[in-house]
Amino acid sequence: MDPRKFTGKEGQLISAEQALKITEPFQKREQEITLRGENYVKAEFFGIHKFNELMSIHGETCVGFRVYYGITEEEGHVVGEKSALSRGMKRPTARLVLIPVDADGNDLTKTARLGGMKDMPARKEAMTGGPLCPHQC
Repeated sequence: MDPRKFTGKEGQLISAEQALKITEPFQKREQEITLRGENYVKAEFFGIHKFNELMSIHGETCVGFRVYYGITEEEGHVVGEKSALSRGMKRPTARLVLIPVDADGNDLTKTARLGGMKDMPARKEAMTGGPLCPHQC
């Protein structure tokens, strides 16, 4: 087997304690992030049915997902926030973008590779926009 090929077995299962050790340092930065005028995002949820829908587009060609980090402009997410930011003003918000990937490590986003032909309707080939924690969880 070619060691440069993805098999769908990439990644590592870890204990809840290890997950906490990795996530705690970031979660301690909540105040720092909000003081910069950004929405703090602890987590983002994605439903299994959306994963299945995304995988079904590519069949067995999809062996996994690449997760990109991104930023969108969204209204304030702090629960109970009374500032102007909670009344329609937008601020940077961290978002994940999940892209299906083939065994050769290629992103399976055909329309993006085609240069986004303007007369062609956009296909839904990636996933983002899950409910955010701490606001929606």
